[in-house]
Amino acid sequence: MDKLFSKLRIGEKIGLGFALVGLLFVGVVWHDRQTLQGVLGDYQQLQGFGLRKSLALEIEIELAAVRDAEKGFLLDRREAFAEEASRRLQNLRDKVAALAAVDQDSRQTADSLLALVTTYQKSFDAVAEAWRVMGLDENTGLQGAFRKNVHRLQELSAGYNVDRLYTLLLQIRRSEKDIALRQDPAYRERVRKLLAELQQAVETSELQTPVRQQLLSELAAYASTFEPYAESALKAGNINGGKGPFRDAAHRIEALLQAYHVANLEASVLQLRRREKDFLLRGDDSYPPMVVEIATTIRAQIAASALSNADKALLTGLLQDYQRDFLALVAQSASISVLTREMNEAAERIAPLVKQNVDQANQMMAARLAEIEVSSAASVRGSLIVMACAIALAIIFALAITTRIVRPVRQMAGLLDDLAYGRPTSHVPTVSDGRDEINAMGESLNALVDHRMTFLRWWKESMDEVSARRELLQAGSDEEKDEAMKDLRAATIAKLQQLNAIRGRLLQHGERVREVSQRIQAAPGSVSAADATALEHAALAMATLFEVLAREDAPAAEDMPAAASTPTSSA
Repeated sequence: MDKLFSKLRIGEKIGLGFALVGLLFVGVVWHDRQTLQGVLGDYQQLQGFGLRKSLALEIEIELAAVRDAEKGFLLDRREAFAEEASRRLQNLRDKVAALAAVDQDSRQTADSLLALVTTYQKSFDAVAEAWRVMGLDENTGLQGAFRKNVHRLQELSAGYNVDRLYTLLLQIRRSEKDIALRQDPAYRERVRKLLAELQQAVETSELQTPVRQQLLSELAAYASTFEPYAESALKAGNINGGKGPFRDAAHRIEALLQAYHVANLEASVLQLRRREKDFLLRGDDSYPPMVVEIATTIRAQIAASALSNADKALLTGLLQDYQRDFLALVAQSASISVLTREMNEAAERIAPLVKQNVDQANQMMAARLAEIEVSSAASVRGSLIVMACAIALAIIFALAITTRIVRPVRQMAGLLDDLAYGRPTSHVPTVSDGRDEINAMGESLNALVDHRMTFLRWWKESMDEVSARRELLQAGSDEEKDEAMKDLRAATIAKLQQLNAIRGRLLQHGERVREVSQRIQAAPGSVSAADATALEHAALAMATLFEVLAREDAPAAEDMPAAASTPTSSA
């Protein structure tokens, strides 16, 4: 670790510390961001649940609008309601498509809803088309067809309703007989009154114009010939058996009435219309058989009448067309009932599915809210733990880096105190090839201590050698000379050791120079600041050591003659 830190400068160490602390807080920010994203995801999920409920409500509203338009069409049978229902159904499809885009569960519900909406729309279109075939009003479709026929039949039946005319004619003939039998003038007046009433009834009848004119002509002939007969019968009682021109005219009138008389035809047609209306009003299946039975009766009445074959064919054809169209309308009504039932079933299946979707969204929202509450509490605890761990690690990193910077400074301060006030015996720990400024300061301080100790030891050894030589020169006895030679030998050995130490240091500096030179040769043309500083320091150290050696040569040369003159020195 020390070697790693020695490769870094102080600014780099401080920058590394800030970078580590920054990374820790970046990690905290990232954790908070992840937490925030989780919260946003939960919020979006809750928003999705709310959207599901909102869309479900809109679908219910559109479905209610569709059903209202459907009911309006079935009641009033207007195309505007059918168009409104189609437009609402398209809106309903759009809402279902929007529901499918919310989530997977909504997509499944939307698929089911879309299938039901499609079924409902097909059923509604079929019902609408069936009503168009049946007739949206009394003048269109099957209703218009059979209504047109029955109106024509009703108009014609009125033209064959001569029951009242025939009754009046019979009353005239009876009063005519009473004149001859009772010879009472009151009966003549009665005949005259009935003739006027019959003439007015013919004029206001719905008989064909030629028939009506012919009847009026015959009535006029009857009236003109009846007066002489009545006058003769009242005066002389001569009635000639009740025969005469008036009688022939009456027979012709009766024949005309019988030729256009169908008993109870108009009443039967009205009864037919009544049962038709009953069916259209109530939709009861018991009325169509009644209509068929009445139509059969009318056909029998027409067949039994004295009408011409052409008139019988006309009336029978109209009646047959009416019966065919009415029975087709009955069948169409049954088909509409089936289609309407299918349409209602499809609509009734949509509403529970929408409600199920709302209930499911409410349940999921409640469950998700509980989960969010638990996860939010866990997220808060996790954030606090992460923040506490980040602060603790930041403090640890700051202390570790500060310690790595402050501890060598304190060691150098202690060593400087030893240099200033004592005798240093230790060195500041350093790492070779370190880039740390404090490491460089330590190396320089260690070099200073080494140089000081070298000079001090060299000075001491030199002084010891000089003292030994002086004592040797001043020795008078052999014992003193031996003692002086012993001291001189010890001083010389210590000096040799000192020289060996200097030699070793020179070798170290030379090795350092060689390493730097090899790096320079490996990358020619580029010399780093660290290599330049290393070369400078090595050169200065070697110069200092050579200076020590140079100082050694001067005292040795001065003392050499005195030492050589003694036998002990030469020995």
